Formats: sequence, C-alpha cells, structure tokens
Amino acid sequence: MNLADKLALLRLQMEIHNIDIVYTGSSDPHQSESVSSHWKAVQWLTGYTGSVGICVVTMKEAAFWTDGRYTTQAKREVDENYITVYTMATIGVPEWDEWLLFHSDANAVLSIDGSVISTADYREFQEKLAQKHIQISLNYDLIGEIWEDRPDIPSDPLFELPLSYAGLSRPNKLKKLRDYMAKNFPEADYYLAACLDDIAWLTNMRGHDNPLYPFFHAYILISKTKALLCTSLKKIPDSLQRSLQEDGYELAEYDEIVQLLSGLKENTAIYLDPFKIPYLLYRSLPCSVTIKEGIDCINYLKSRKSSAEQQNIRTANIHECVAVARLMKYIDDNAGKVPMNEYQIGRKLEEFRKISGLYLQPANIPIVGFGENAALPHYRPAKDTSRPIRAEGFLLFDVCAQYLCGTTDLTRTVAVGHLTQEMKEDYTLTLKSHVALARQKFPYGTTGNILDGIIKGIHWNSLIKYNTGTGHGIGYVSNVHEGPCKIMMDYTSMFPYALDVPLDTGMLFSDEPGVYKPGRYGIRIENSILVQEETVNEFGRFLGFETVTFLPYEKKAILVSRLTNEEIEWIDSYHEAVLKKLSPFLAPKEIEWLSDKTLPLSETK
Repeated sequence: MNLADKLALLRLQMEIHNIDIVYTGSSDPHQSESVSSHWKAVQWLTGYTGSVGICVVTMKEAAFWTDGRYTTQAKREVDENYITVYTMATIGVPEWDEWLLFHSDANAVLSIDGSVISTADYREFQEKLAQKHIQISLNYDLIGEIWEDRPDIPSDPLFELPLSYAGLSRPNKLKKLRDYMAKNFPEADYYLAACLDDIAWLTNMRGHDNPLYPFFHAYILISKTKALLCTSLKKIPDSLQRSLQEDGYELAEYDEIVQLLSGLKENTAIYLDPFKIPYLLYRSLPCSVTIKEGIDCINYLKSRKSSAEQQNIRTANIHECVAVARLMKYIDDNAGKVPMNEYQIGRKLEEFRKISGLYLQPANIPIVGFGENAALPHYRPAKDTSRPIRAEGFLLFDVCAQYLCGTTDLTRTVAVGHLTQEMKEDYTLTLKSHVALARQKFPYGTTGNILDGIIKGIHWNSLIKYNTGTGHGIGYVSNVHEGPCKIMMDYTSMFPYALDVPLDTGMLFSDEPGVYKPGRYGIRIENSILVQEETVNEFGRFLGFETVTFLPYEKKAILVSRLTNEEIEWIDSYHEAVLKKLSPFLAPKEIEWLSDKTLPLSETK
C-alpha cells in the first residue's frame, strides 16, 4: 500500500468517525525512546524510518515534523507530494500545533490514540488548542484500523538477570521502593509505573520486545502490601512465575491494568508521574481516587547505581572497549587499503562484540559517519546508501551496547588520512572540553544544566558551539538515554526533571562534547563517567567523576602545544590505564598496536 492509498483510507475512517484531524506521534504506551514495531504507526503511515516524528493529517492536507537529526532522512523518505516535511524548533517553521490551528476550523475534532499519549502531553495539547476550542477525541486508533499487517507485540520469553548482575534481589528492591514512598509520599496508597526500564529494573527481568533495549511490555501497580505485574503471562516461564509470586508479586495480563485501576476503592490515593503514564490509564482512575503527581520514583532510585551495579558497569565497559579497540585497529590497518564503508564498520564491531560471553545486543543503530556525514550528530548509515571510507580526514563512530552487566555508550573520532590544521584545532578543542568534564568537581546540589554551561564555555571562548547536550544519563542493562538528569541547558520532554534534580553518587553519564561543521566534517569524543564522592569539607559536600570507558584518543589529531600541563598529565595517565586494563584481553599484535596508541604525548611522533 503506497502513501496515497494509506491517506485515502485514513481519511475515509475520519469521515466515518466524524474526525477532522488525526495526530500520530512516535510514542508507545510506556513513553519509550525506542518503540517496538507494533507502535511504529507514524513510520508505517509515512514511510519514515527514523525514531522521532509527528504527523498531522486533515481531510485535505498533511504535515510531518522531526528534529534536526533526521531532517535529511525525512525529506528522502517521506513523499512531499502528499505530506509536507518540517524540522522542529527551526526559526520560521510552524510547530505542529500552529500548523494545525491554521489548517483547522473552530470546534474541530482531533483524534489521538489515548493509549500512547502521556498525561502531561495531553494537558499540553488541551492548552495549545484551546484558542480554537479544538475537541480532542481519545476513543480511536485510526491508524490501527487501516494497518492490516501490523506487527504483533513480540512474544519471546523473558529471562531473569542473575543476582550477581542485578545487584539487589527483587524483594529488596520492592522494600527499597516502599521505604522511599513511605518517607517521601506517605499519603499514597498505590504507586503506578508504566516505563519499561522501571519495570525491568524492579523485577530483575529482561525481555526481547525491542531490538535495542532488553525490555518487555508491562505495567506495575504497587501498594504497601502488594505488587501487581501486568504483562503477557505466556512470556514468563512457569519457574519464573513461581519465583515472582514467592517474591511478593501477583500476576495479571497486560490489558487488565485498565480494569484494575478503574476498580480501586474510594478514598484511596495513587502516586504517578504524568510524564510517564499514558492518559488512557490516568482517565481510567475513579473520580473518588486522589491522584498525587511527581517524579517517577523508580527512575530516581535506579539512577543512583549501587556499588554492585557500578562494578558491573566497569566490567561491561571493559568488554565493550576491547571490542572497539579491535575495531579501531582494524580501521587503522585497512583504511585506504581495502574497500570499506560506514555500514560495514557497525557490522564489523558486532563480530568483535560477540567474542564476549556477556554481550546481549546493540543498544543503538551504530552512528558511523565519514567526512561530511560526521557533521550530522545522529547520522546512521543504511546498508544501500552507506558512504565509502577514503583515506582522508576523520571517521566518527558512536556505538552503544547491552551487556548482562551494564549498558555502554562511547564515541571516537579517528584519522583515516591526512588531517588539516583546522581539523586538529577542532579535535584538540573537543578533547579539552571532554577532559574538563571528566576532571570537574562540583558541590552537591549542582544540576546538569550548570555543568553543561561550564564545559561549553571552553568552546564558546573559541567562538564555537555545539547544539547537543554535553552528556545524558545512562541506564543499567536498560536505556542508553535515561533520566532524571541530563548535562544539557535546554529543557527536553524526555528529561522533564533535569533542570531540578541534582547529580548524585552512582549516576552514570556520557561525556560527549563535539564540533560539527556541516558539509565538511564532525568530531565527537565520548566516554561514560560515574558520579563519585570527592570530599566533605568546610564548604560542604563535593562530587566528581570516575571515567569508566578506556580507549585511546586520536593522537594524530592532538595539538599538544594547545594543552595545559594538567591536561597532558590527565591524558597520559588515562592512556596508561587504557593499556593496563585492555591488554589482558588482547593478542600480542593488538597489544603492540595499543601500546603505540597510548604512548605519552611527549613521545607522539
């Protein structure tokens, strides 16, 4: 079925149901960053294959929005003969609600699938559309009505993380959550969670419902004495069902959550996060139930990794860095000598990762950009359109992985040929910012936006800026991008509490400044860093970072004369640690290569 046919069928359904406008986004009922194929409605309708998109369809016109990461891709994939493509937050470009208000009549009816829109988004929509008295209907999934070959939710069996990897048993995690609720929200009788990363962490279970994240679709309703897990029970092996019940869980089917919520007793109180709970669940609560709102409690608790989780994260990063070091040697040995392209780099890394028995799956579609493609911060090469890598300039790769003992995220920009002076200056500037965050100390109470401004100041003083954040929270065998904190000045809906929640011990972040020069080249350097206690003195409690990613920097691109003595000392010490930590896992030829890459900067040729 082509785009024209899909739009015609959709408009027929709109006419049948007396709908004037249809809004389709890229979310699922759990507000996941990466959604299962079952919920890729905007992708199915438009032909777009990226992860972020909004489509608004009226009886006569249609428009599509994505962010700057995917603009080029969207214009290539979405037929603008039928749908106009816009980039979000671009000066002079209407936002979706502005476009909708201009192209609709007063009192028009807008259809949104109520099972996938968050409560916070629904309220925002009401506010934005009030000036024309747009009515919002949540009763239909109009895309679902015409999507004949819609994929099912995966039914692969769930598995349990061994306690050595989970870090804390299920009963102890339940107790930790209840203790937190009793201390901070004692009036709440229930706690409702819908985010898949929350449920995976709390239950110590993982699944195969998503190609990037080891999650399973579920909801959890917790009281002071009971814990109810709603998911597809056929996916839970009998032995695991018994174990869950022994650990205090009652089990119900995935779709039973609405009935359970609507049946809550009068005069009870429930706590939930409106940014995380779909409006369909919110409106199913009886009017007599008191609703308390605030930050997702599990999200906050699990962001502070335990000592066991932190040790496992270190292990996961070593395994990933061994695989990536082998990839870097492969690139170093073969660039300009044998044919290779961007897509093949990601496939080659998979070969090296699978050597580890702890490896689970990729945690992103590899970002591999050569030359001008590296200037697109989230460019992902496709098999059929991947660019050949020539022996010139930079190659950038940003890769993430899931291991049984943690989630990794790293980026390296490597030289595959001659570098200009300008390239070296930009690489050195990026390295200085990267090292600055790794070395930064800060008092407790500091939020990520403050650190973002401090680090970006290094770029600003060279009259250069990058529009991405300097870092984001990272989950544990979970999301690569995970809140509540983010090292970014701007508000983003995915991190609604980042401007208010301070960084704390055990939180894991990326450290990834960059320089992006469109049409020319891009540079990014990224390690994962853990927040650790630094000291308590007369001025209060201070925190700092522990780097857990160990890979060499591109010494061919470093202008040593631009570095301070402290920066040189830090980089040399870091390179010494890289060699020490990775060598036990490498073959003699690989160690020889790594030894050369990690020589002190004073010995760089």
